[in-house]
Amino acid sequence: MDHDKLKRLLQMLQSTAVRELEFEEGDLKIKLTRNSVSDPTAVGTAAAAVTANQSGVVCAPTVEQPSRQTHMIAAGLTGTFYRAPVPDQAPFVAVGDSVAEGQTLAVVEAMKLLNAIEADRAGRIVSILAEDGATVSPDTELFAIEPHEVPHV
Repeated sequence: MDHDKLKRLLQMLQSTAVRELEFEEGDLKIKLTRNSVSDPTAVGTAAAAVTANQSGVVCAPTVEQPSRQTHMIAAGLTGTFYRAPVPDQAPFVAVGDSVAEGQTLAVVEAMKLLNAIEADRAGRIVSILAEDGATVSPDTELFAIEPHEVPHV
């Protein structure tokens, strides 16, 4: 697949409300999934992040801008990101979950220690930005949280 065709697919995904797009051409299979992060330049560099594997090509471009009120939670340290306390258990949180300030969202393993990643404010998880088992650095954004609506008095 040429670069221009991939770029058109990314633009198609960006210009619609579709969150996932699958494309097959011969033995080539591509699955594009839209994720939310705060870096608007990630769309332009998504084509460079495409990786090939036996099942085809996988790409997770960034095409949405979080709302102005979205708060990002970063890793704060270098290590391995885990969404669940142990592999056989459910993740701490999922997209759409309401969280309280101080609630554990994930853990980062660094130097054989599990470090809790906690919500620093209450809100709703709108996006999980890191893959389970991914290596993260202090500035890697892990979660996007929108604050709960404050009732007007």
